[in-house]
Amino acid sequence: MSRRYDRRHSRDTKGHGAIGFLVTFVLLLFVGVLVFFFVSDTNYKGTKGKVYKMFYQQQYGEQVHKYATEFGVEEPLVFAVIRTESGFREDVESSAGALGLMQLMPSTFDWLQESLDGQVIYSTDSLRDPDINIRYGTYLLSVLLQKYGNRDTAVAAYNAGTTTVDGWLQDPNISPDGKTLTNIPYEETAAYVERVGHAYDLYQKLYYQ
Repeated sequence: MSRRYDRRHSRDTKGHGAIGFLVTFVLLLFVGVLVFFFVSDTNYKGTKGKVYKMFYQQQYGEQVHKYATEFGVEEPLVFAVIRTESGFREDVESSAGALGLMQLMPSTFDWLQESLDGQVIYSTDSLRDPDINIRYGTYLLSVLLQKYGNRDTAVAAYNAGTTTVDGWLQDPNISPDGKTLTNIPYEETAAYVERVGHAYDLYQKLYYQ
C-alpha cells in the first residue's frame, strides 16, 4: 500500500514539476519580451525596429507620399490613420457604412469631392480604390488640421465629426483652452486618438528619423 502511494506521489510530483517548468518558462519569455520592446534598442534601428516594422508596415507608400505631399500632411499621420481605421484592408466596410482604407463615409466623400474638385466625380464604390480613398482621406486630414491647428483635435474630429468636436471645444470641462481636448467624453474617440497617436509616434521613429 505504501509503495502504491509512493508511486502516485512520484507521478504527482513530476506533474507539478512540469507545470512549474512551464510557468517559469512563460514568465521568463514574458520578461524577455518586455526587455526587448521597452528597454533594448531604444532608437528602433536594430532588431527591435525590424520586428516593429512587421506590424507597422508602409503599404500604399507611393500613394501616401504623393497625397501627403500634395496636401501638406505628415506621412506618419496618414499611415497611422490607415492602420487604425482599416489595418490596410482596402475592401473593409464598417457597420455605419464607412468604406476603404481610410474609412470615409459616402456623404463625407461627396462633400470632399465638391470641396476639392467642384463637383461629385466618383461613385461611392470608388472608395474601395486605394488611390482614390487615400487621396480624399488625406485631403480630409488636411482640412481638419487647418481648421483646428492641433493634431489630436483633428484626429478626434476625423472620428467623431466636426460638429461634435466644435461642441467639445466650447466646453471648458473638456477643452480648457478651446483648442485642445483634455477630457474626451466619447470612450471610442478617446481610444481612437490614443491609438492613432501611438501609431504616429512609431511610424515617425521607424521611418522618419
